[in-house]
Amino acid sequence: MLTKTDYLRYLEAPMHLWAEAHGWLEDAAPSEYALHLMQQGRSVQQLAQEFLSRRIGEEYPEAEISFETVLTDGEYYARLDAAVHFPEADTYDIYEIKSSGSVRKEHLLDAAFQRLVAAADLNVRHTFIVHVDTQYRREGEVDLDAFFVIENVDLQIGEVCEELKVSREMALRVANADTPDGIETCLKPNDCPCPRLCHPNLPEHPIYDLPRIGQKARELKAAGILAIEDIPVDFKLSGLQATHAAVVRHGAPRIDHAGVKAALDEMDYPLYFLDYETYNPAVPWYDGYAPYQHMVFQYSLHVYQGPDAVPVHYEFLAAEKEDPALRLAADLLENIGPTGSVVVWNKSFEMARNREMAALHPQFASGLDSINARIIDLMEVFSKGSYVHPDFRGSASIKNVLPVIAPELSYVDLPIPNGTSAMLAWVAMVTGEMEAPDFEQTRQALLEYCKLDTWAMVRIWQELRKL
Repeated sequence: MLTKTDYLRYLEAPMHLWAEAHGWLEDAAPSEYALHLMQQGRSVQQLAQEFLSRRIGEEYPEAEISFETVLTDGEYYARLDAAVHFPEADTYDIYEIKSSGSVRKEHLLDAAFQRLVAAADLNVRHTFIVHVDTQYRREGEVDLDAFFVIENVDLQIGEVCEELKVSREMALRVANADTPDGIETCLKPNDCPCPRLCHPNLPEHPIYDLPRIGQKARELKAAGILAIEDIPVDFKLSGLQATHAAVVRHGAPRIDHAGVKAALDEMDYPLYFLDYETYNPAVPWYDGYAPYQHMVFQYSLHVYQGPDAVPVHYEFLAAEKEDPALRLAADLLENIGPTGSVVVWNKSFEMARNREMAALHPQFASGLDSINARIIDLMEVFSKGSYVHPDFRGSASIKNVLPVIAPELSYVDLPIPNGTSAMLAWVAMVTGEMEAPDFEQTRQALLEYCKLDTWAMVRIWQELRKL
């Protein structure tokens, strides 16, 4: 039987649904991060059930509310998040609960799927989506009436129901097909759950490495082209895509020395290489925070007073369950002076965190605003095409750039090798989920990981200077 989850997997890529139905998913076990997100989703769902029970009881005392109601319609299966029955008219309102901060198209298709199944047995009146209100700010206990938004989506669902009736039948045919022959594959080999089916025998530099290649990849694949070096020179690519394709064909990097020099010339000493680690819970932990707002719990800072100076390193890691921004911002501003460039990787992230911390703690606003006014994004040397290398694989991520520019450094052997692991480790530390003997070891691992983030920027900057 086809569920809404199956249907959404079909929309993700038909081959993914076939692989799931036939046992071809290669990593069926969810990651630690996926489990964490599932737990967050369950927590939001429980709060939403509490919210709906009270809201419906107050507004419609005669109504009967039920959760997780199972319905079927032939080969289609639905478990309704919430259903409200009005006995006198024998009608139903159905509610889909989403832990996101807005209604997206996939949510409308999800709710439409549920409504179609429900309408086979019930007289459905309205369909609603309950989601988190990202404008909410916590003050004291969580105010569920302000935390959640209920949106009537009857009109939007009406626009997609006919499309869904056709596409769910197609999904069912895919799930029940004997072989995967002719089934459409995905375009993201790095995230694919069934690469043996979607992306077998990829070349060293596949077309999917081209930045923002999107649907052009499907056009190339349909023409039998999987290797970047096989793309015809007259095939329409964007400027950055064409540059990357050219460096792959020639097997050598393209370096715009003038562009690199211009980027470095923007930097004024002293230089402050800065990186944050954050956690963004669905339900805010502290007063003043919004749902999914990032809490900055750690920073690393390498400081260069001049071109030939010995770098000085500063760091901070919150280790207790209290708003980390207060102590972190105070500590950071003690170590960043009023002049000089603040160098980051992906400035939109750090700048947004600084604005949020300034709003939470206005006593630090002028210092944090000063940091934002002096931020230089080192990533732009790579994201804007001043330095393109075949082994960047179309990405400007520091995890892709570092092994090429400074191969002596690596995240691979670190106990905490990436930001997701850092976030989960910190949550376990401050919530008491971690055994005491592991606390200090984890704290050191977090410091080591974040320190490498800023030292990686230093090493990349040093190598760029040599150019």
